[in-house]
Amino acid sequence: MGNRTRDVVNELLKRIGEGDVPAVVELFADDADWEIPGDPEIVPWVGRRTVAGIPDFFRTMGELTDRELFDVERVVVDGPNAVLIGRARVVVRSTGKTIDTPFAVDIVVNPEGRISRYYMFEDSWGVAQAVRP
Repeated sequence: MGNRTRDVVNELLKRIGEGDVPAVVELFADDADWEIPGDPEIVPWVGRRTVAGIPDFFRTMGELTDRELFDVERVVVDGPNAVLIGRARVVVRSTGKTIDTPFAVDIVVNPEGRISRYYMFEDSWGVAQAVRP
């Protein structure tokens, strides 16, 4: 299962890098859990989403920020579980403030080879501060 998990994660990163959102969505199980903790009233792209809401995440991020860096420094795989460790840096267009945050993404790949959980952890306080005027 570990090799399958690593393959799915690598494919996810490839598709995200290419900006192919429909292909990203295809990697998720229909009932997958997606969450980036935070207050969506302050930061529109955070919170829980269904798989149908994943394109909205990418659309919202693309409309409200300019990405400068999304660097995955390490991928740790243990059976169906993967953790990505990295750093992201974006500029919030409305404020001109930079979000520069380490992140971790907890991913689970189900037996069918589809992502059933995607939880991203980041400096949610710092993100909210950058979004606020």
